[in-house]
Amino acid sequence: MSGYVFMVGGCVACGRVISFNPHKVPSIRVNGEREPLCRGCFEAWNNIHRIGLGLDPVPLATDAYEPIPEEAL
Repeated sequence: MSGYVFMVGGCVACGRVISFNPHKVPSIRVNGEREPLCRGCFEAWNNIHRIGLGLDPVPLATDAYEPIPEEAL
């Protein structure tokens, strides 16, 4: 029998509690560790650091905030 897993944590930018796929969620490094970004903060980051500089936005994985099979951990 197998199941699905949601990772739960706080967005590193705004502190909002989110559930996410740990392999696909957008993140930034803080003290060498990947820390998750919520969808809203990721979109704001893209607008400031990519679109605002005339660059293509970083795409968001469609399953970034979805559960994953437990064996994928």
